[in-house]
Amino acid sequence: MQSNNIPDWLTEKDDYIPKSDKSKFIDKSTKQILSALSRFRKNGYIAKAKRCNTALRLFGVLLAVVLTALAKNFYFVFFMLAVATVLLAVSDSHTIKNVLKVLVPAEIISVLILLPGALMGNPHSLMSITARVFVSVSLVMRFNLTTPFNQITSALKSYRVPDIIIFVFDLTIQYISILSQICFEMLTALKVRSIGRNPKKSKAVSGILGTTFIKAKECAQTTQQAMECRGFDGTFAKNKKSKFSKYDLTYLAALIILIGVFIYFQAVIQ
Repeated sequence: MQSNNIPDWLTEKDDYIPKSDKSKFIDKSTKQILSALSRFRKNGYIAKAKRCNTALRLFGVLLAVVLTALAKNFYFVFFMLAVATVLLAVSDSHTIKNVLKVLVPAEIISVLILLPGALMGNPHSLMSITARVFVSVSLVMRFNLTTPFNQITSALKSYRVPDIIIFVFDLTIQYISILSQICFEMLTALKVRSIGRNPKKSKAVSGILGTTFIKAKECAQTTQQAMECRGFDGTFAKNKKSKFSKYDLTYLAALIILIGVFIYFQAVIQ
């Protein structure tokens, strides 16, 4: 009877030790995706208590930005600069941190663009435009960080914005979060399955982007089918009108004062 012997190569001990590898590309990409996901998730849990009407707040922010841009008198710009600084100062640390992440680069770019003109004898434009940029960016970013996306959509409907624009805005917000989660899972899988030294990890981004595109196409088709089954005709219903609260009245009074200050500085102080 012939015996089956185990081959020698099966009895040898495997001492394979993979070489150390760097994964800065994966770690940096994962960090950026997690940062984007955290913004959307935190925005979804913004408290609604003690908040005035979102449509009124949106109107106030746009009014302040437009008046600041139209102001010919620099005193009004200084006034709005003080208001924006106070509003930013009374915000929570998370809001201040995220506003500064956008505000500081915007100010630096404005200074770099306007610096040659200031050195050639026109420093007024540098001060004026940087102050307007500060006011506009801080007010818009603060509104964005303190208002849930669904309330912004409802506010757009209050101003009779076409449904197709609201629809695109709403789907974009939803799919950024979904597709970011898909990218995060694929990057995690790539990092877990990477064994040994692989200097070409950055080439995997093409595969991740391609897979994400396919997933986006599948999600679009699924969403279309779900809308057809549920009878969605592209019309967004407007929420029932809510009564003006004391916060709404206070905000409305502040807007009236803002318009009065603008008229005073433009017409009285030359």
